[in-house]
Amino acid sequence: MNEEVVKNFLLSAFSLIDNEEKRYISEVTIITIKSLLPQENEIGNRINYDRLEKEMELWYYYRQGDNTSLLNSIYLNNADVYWNEFDDSIYIRLTPIVFSNNNWDIIREEILKYILFTTGNISTILEGLMVSKILFLIMNNNEEMVDELKCEIINFSQSEFLEKFSQYFRVPVEKYPKKFSIEFERKRIALINILNGMGSNEFSTLRESLRTAQNNIQANNIQAEYSIFAKALYSIKNPISNKKDIGIYENFCDYLCKLNKGRIEPSLLAIDKYYLPNIFSFKEGEEFYHSLLSKCKVLKKEETKVVLKTKSGIYEFKR
Repeated sequence: MNEEVVKNFLLSAFSLIDNEEKRYISEVTIITIKSLLPQENEIGNRINYDRLEKEMELWYYYRQGDNTSLLNSIYLNNADVYWNEFDDSIYIRLTPIVFSNNNWDIIREEILKYILFTTGNISTILEGLMVSKILFLIMNNNEEMVDELKCEIINFSQSEFLEKFSQYFRVPVEKYPKKFSIEFERKRIALINILNGMGSNEFSTLRESLRTAQNNIQANNIQAEYSIFAKALYSIKNPISNKKDIGIYENFCDYLCKLNKGRIEPSLLAIDKYYLPNIFSFKEGEEFYHSLLSKCKVLKKEETKVVLKTKSGIYEFKR
């Protein structure tokens, strides 16, 4: 793998998320990285959903900004949000799956499962798969990008998809508000038309990413309104200057590279029994252990807020 691709993409993406109300994109991307586990029976890394669910429940208390889809995924209390809401964090937080694996079949399966964990939105499912494939092709220096994408989406059988992945939908497909099969095919054809060069107002992140990638990621006219994903693609060969402290993000990039190269033993990451104490129960100055945060120290405590120092940084939790 090309470690520079990983670092330039992710560090640029994290730097572009400079709005505190959007900081949850970085937070949940890191959660994705922490939830990836090397497999013992195959060469690859997959999401551990037991870990992911616990991480998301904890994230609720330290999140910066709100995202309706992500919040809904924690306890899934609104089916309409699951089917229809657009999650602007989705494409960035899919990238650790791509970066930590070399086998497209594993990546494809994990991408689809992970999307379905937070949303059943058909456009997001299809576009998430496509932009992940673009990143995979760039990592592998594959110049037949459009042909590869066409092959992927043309061979994306709806019946096979539902047969294999229906168990991962958080809301049964039968409860989709429209006719799922018809809507799926309509969106799939619209996406194929884009790959054939036809104009469209749909799948903006895919269209932006294609323009960027087809210019060998060297276009000097990257648009201000482009998505963070497309801008990060551009930054693979044109790294942006980072003015803020990104040391913690560099550590996670290094960690992803080690996962990709199989340099981390699965046993070192496995948690046999979770210890998840109530972080609001500790006094200021007190130290404790938490399975997801490791060693913690309470730096400050107020009635509705706790500030913790952990191995990976300082977190502010709010009730």
